[in-house]
Amino acid sequence: MLPPNLIEQIKEDLVRHEGYVTEIYLDSENLPTFGIGHLVTENDMEHTWPVGTPVTDERILQVFHDDCNAACTDASALFLNFSSHPEDVQRVLVNMAFNLGRSRLGKFKNMIRYVNEGNYLMAANEMVNSKWYNQVGRRSQELVDIMKEAKPFGA
Repeated sequence: MLPPNLIEQIKEDLVRHEGYVTEIYLDSENLPTFGIGHLVTENDMEHTWPVGTPVTDERILQVFHDDCNAACTDASALFLNFSSHPEDVQRVLVNMAFNLGRSRLGKFKNMIRYVNEGNYLMAANEMVNSKWYNQVGRRSQELVDIMKEAKPFGA
């Protein structure tokens, strides 16, 4: 769906923002997590594993691939003509979808409208005017800066 170079950049961003943890740990919400911010669900084989149980790099990359594909699908569903936006905008939107999920990102109504209009500066301002902005620390500042710098195609 996305070009390999963009997927690699998104992965680098997410490792920086989510970390890369090779064991089960409790996230900020006290939920079992591992790898690159993968929340353990009932469908995961790790569902009953205790905190501290090691997880292989192979498994971490497998679930990251699935989580990243889900975030791409979510971003594509929420934003019109997703692939026509500049790669940096796609990068921000996939990162936010990865972090928030489709339903919570879908609540960013004004931001979504501005992205769809190609007004990335106003979209960035809407990102700042959210609870999310203050909850995720430097991640939000970095993503807002990327969004502010994005130029519509042909600009």
